[in-house]
Amino acid sequence: MQSLSEFIRVGRRFQKAVRVDVDNADDGALEGYVFSPSAAQILKQMAAQVAETGQGAFTWTGPYGGGKSSLALVLAALLGQDAKKKKVARALVGAGAAAQIARHLEAGGKGRIVIPVIGRRADADVAIIEAVAQHAPSGKRRRGKTAIDILRCLAEEPAGVLLVIDEMGKFLEHAARGGEGDVHFFQQLAEEASRSKGRLLVVGILHQAFDDYANKLAREMRNEWAKVQGRFADIPLNIAAEEQIELISRAMEVPDDKRPDAKQATAFALATKRPRGEDLDGFADRLHKCWPLSPAVASLLGPISRRRFGQSQRSIFGFLNSGEPFGFQSFLRETTDGGAAFHLPQLWDYLRANLEPSILASPDGHRWSLAVEALERCEVRGGDAEHVAVVKSIALIDLFKERSGLSASQALLEASLPSLKPKRMSGVLKALTDWSIVIFKKHLGAYAIYAGSDFDIEDAVLEARAKMTGLDFGRLRSVAMLQPILAKRFYHQTGSLLWFDVDIAPLSSAVETIRNYKLANGSTGLFLLLIGTEAENDSKAKRIVRAAAEVECGFPFAIGCSRDNFSIREAAFELLALETVRAGRSELNGDSVARREVGARIARAVAELEDRLREAFASAQWKSNVEGVDATVVNLRAGAACLNIMASQLAGAWFHMSPVIHNELLNRIKPSSNANAAQKALLRAIVEHPREEKLGIDGYPAEGGLYAALIERPHLHRRDPDDPAAFRFLPPPSDDESRLANLWKVAEDMIHGATGAQVSMADIFSKWRAAPYGVRDGLLPVLGVAFVMSRLEHLSIYLDGVYQVRMTTMIVDRLMQDWDAVRLRWSELSELQRSALSGLADIVAANGGFDRESACRAPTPLDIAKGLVRLVNELPPWVLRTATLPSGAAQVRNLGKTANDPNKFLLDDLPSVIGGEADRGDPSKLAAFVGEGVAALRAAYPTLMGDLEAVMLKELRVKTATPETVADLRNRAKTVRGLTGNYRLDAFATRLMTYDLAKDKVEPIEGIVALAANKPTRDWLDRDVDHARIELAALAQEFVKAEGFAHVKGRKDRRLSLAIYSSDPRKDAPVRAEADITTEENLEVAALAAEILALLEGKGISRDAKLGVIAEVGAKLAEPRDLARPVKAKKRKIA
Repeated sequence: MQSLSEFIRVGRRFQKAVRVDVDNADDGALEGYVFSPSAAQILKQMAAQVAETGQGAFTWTGPYGGGKSSLALVLAALLGQDAKKKKVARALVGAGAAAQIARHLEAGGKGRIVIPVIGRRADADVAIIEAVAQHAPSGKRRRGKTAIDILRCLAEEPAGVLLVIDEMGKFLEHAARGGEGDVHFFQQLAEEASRSKGRLLVVGILHQAFDDYANKLAREMRNEWAKVQGRFADIPLNIAAEEQIELISRAMEVPDDKRPDAKQATAFALATKRPRGEDLDGFADRLHKCWPLSPAVASLLGPISRRRFGQSQRSIFGFLNSGEPFGFQSFLRETTDGGAAFHLPQLWDYLRANLEPSILASPDGHRWSLAVEALERCEVRGGDAEHVAVVKSIALIDLFKERSGLSASQALLEASLPSLKPKRMSGVLKALTDWSIVIFKKHLGAYAIYAGSDFDIEDAVLEARAKMTGLDFGRLRSVAMLQPILAKRFYHQTGSLLWFDVDIAPLSSAVETIRNYKLANGSTGLFLLLIGTEAENDSKAKRIVRAAAEVECGFPFAIGCSRDNFSIREAAFELLALETVRAGRSELNGDSVARREVGARIARAVAELEDRLREAFASAQWKSNVEGVDATVVNLRAGAACLNIMASQLAGAWFHMSPVIHNELLNRIKPSSNANAAQKALLRAIVEHPREEKLGIDGYPAEGGLYAALIERPHLHRRDPDDPAAFRFLPPPSDDESRLANLWKVAEDMIHGATGAQVSMADIFSKWRAAPYGVRDGLLPVLGVAFVMSRLEHLSIYLDGVYQVRMTTMIVDRLMQDWDAVRLRWSELSELQRSALSGLADIVAANGGFDRESACRAPTPLDIAKGLVRLVNELPPWVLRTATLPSGAAQVRNLGKTANDPNKFLLDDLPSVIGGEADRGDPSKLAAFVGEGVAALRAAYPTLMGDLEAVMLKELRVKTATPETVADLRNRAKTVRGLTGNYRLDAFATRLMTYDLAKDKVEPIEGIVALAANKPTRDWLDRDVDHARIELAALAQEFVKAEGFAHVKGRKDRRLSLAIYSSDPRKDAPVRAEADITTEENLEVAALAAEILALLEGKGISRDAKLGVIAEVGAKLAEPRDLARPVKAKKRKIA
């Protein structure tokens, strides 16, 4: 089916707004213009005032869309120099009216020079000068310093000048809100026009009264504005309701055969109860021609457009051409019923969807809230679509009844909603009345929305404001929702997105605010707007700003003074009072209408305050603490965009060494989870494949993009100069546009400056984050690892305080978790240190401390340190604990046990223990000290085992340890094992059965001494050595004693036991001598006994004498003395 939009059009003239500077040059600009009686009255009134009083400056005041700009074009055509336009204008105005106007307003000649000006947020003087240069005839332009001088010269021409200032209110707003504009310029302009004797005619077009633009200024300023206003003659332009309906009817282009009959329009005209004598048929015909707008909607559009909220929609014709939801154009596109009309319920839907916030914040907000609440109650009570339509219609008629003259009688409602028959309408109205949704007012004979709320918001706000003693800036910040300022140009130049906090503070506490200010997380600096609260004059304000700009605070900031303190304070007080009402008035808990209205007022107050603050920020004079940005006060004249420009200037000066890295994934404070995953993959590739092209990354994954932006473009990873077939990490070139060389230099300086101490990556990152570098957190891990990889030959790496041989993925993972876990130390050897390391390398090599890999190449400091530590760590546990070592050996041992840094161990710790400064500077002394210490350490344990072995052999009556005596000892042990029932002795004998004299080993004696001490040697302390020595001697003595009883168990005695007793009168007691003779000794005894016996036989003495000789010798041998000399044990060595 055919939609209404296919054959209904809004006239072309009613589809666009008039622009006097452009349309004045258009010959067809007046085509289709409807010259209303109201417009004619304005021109006649102007002409009369010029003729009677010599007035030369006028303002036309009226709502948007009222035809003011079009009327200005008519006036320009009537008084201008274009004959063709003049003829068209006279035809529109009428011959009589045109003659009357021309008689008083024409200055003579061929016509006035017309200068059209369009208002903007700028200086009116400048705008008029530009307009004169554009529109005045080239031969008649005059030079002058000011616009008034130029206009005075032009007015000397015979024809005179007509200056039309459309949107004059924007110039006034600029002046009222602290811009560069001066409202006194308009006073001078008006006075010049009035003194020109009609040769200069000025017409300013306003949308609201002159003093409304100054309603937020202080009283003194409003008085000044009143003086300026008095210089202009203000003529209101208020088109009558019927004239507006006439304009709507002319705007609708509908084929006659498509237009429905006029029955509804006639019924509506009758229901309006117009006074007798008026042309009812003509009124009904005009309403009928407004179709597809219903008569009721056509009657209300004019009054709606004049309300404060309707002003924002420009005009009636803005509504007719709007494509907004539920709007007229939307209705035309979606409607296929050829007889359908746009009725009041649809107008309600349009207003609620698009204008409700503005309505609620206007004087109509309370009644609108009542209507919305009534509509909601209707739906809750079960009202159907017809009930809802009636409520919407009554609400709109009642809301705008003052200007429309309509009242919601049943007859008018029936005419407005023709789909409801009279009987059904009566039923719906009765139900709504019973539900207390609408009420019938008998004295008016009409229905109205039931007023269910009596809360007076104005009184509540005034009461809250009366209790305020001052402006609470803390609360103001929380409700003003100030947005940060981005340094956009700096972002495009460097890739780093920086932003500045925005805050407000009283002028009197500027210094304290700056001194105590703490930046929000991630913020770079601060823009602080100061608002005067104590009537400070300009000189005092400048002194305060200068003092605040000198405060040292560690971040860049700019301080600006508001030039519109009064309006900001008023808006702030209004907002805070509304917040107080919402939070503190208990009546609102049960009053949804009042709550809605308060909420809307707050939303409007927030918008008003934000607008005031935005203007204040844009027009303030700023001073910064950053040298070079603004040595003098900076005045931002191009609006809020200049705040971004200044933010970029501050960021560029503060972070003038910032690296240039364009990567949105990581060049930020907190990268996303996906960016972190790509970063981790890149870091792993850096440490695992540093020698491969593109780090071995295939294709173009996310980490490939990071590599290109962060590694490849700054030339950090390039071909190895020493091996062109491979790649390696190198420091960035000093002339690279990425400016990373600055970061490398400061990091190297930090590590160098630590004089051998460790520097954490957190310290380096902190330096990089601060001025003048400003590196964002997301870049730090990648740049940090790249720095380490480019300086591996000079850096020692520590993870959680422990030296790391190489850069690994574990280090990368810990770095991403904790920057402080990874530390660096600079390692660069002097010639003296290299000589010392050479000597130490010889010691390690001589003692077998190098592993197979290190032994095959020139040892590095790490190889040497590892070798020394290996020599220490492979020592027997007792050596690592004993306190009996020589001092030098103990020092070498202790340093080796605690070493976790090869460079510190070799170059700092070991030299520190060898004596005076002279010795420390002599590499040979260090090598000798360490060599002696290592030798003592390696010999300590074998020496101990040898000493204990000597004790044991001595007590076992082994004179010399030879293979033969040891073999005999093993045989003796077999005899003793299991002989006495003493398990401990049996264990001792068992170990002796396997005892051997193996060279360079301590294992044979280790098991025996461990048994004696009842503790493995790995657990020995120094007191365990003494205990083992005593216990070993005791076991040996028990062993020897047990041998003498071997025959008891039928075993072959391995020893001969005997005792000699003698009694000598010369001695105090009998002499007793015992002896144990081994099997080997028994052979010698037998031989010697034969020799002694033969000797005695040869002497020829008696048997008793012979026995006496033997007894005397035995007594002599029984005297106390060492039974034998100590047995010397062989020295043992250990590998």
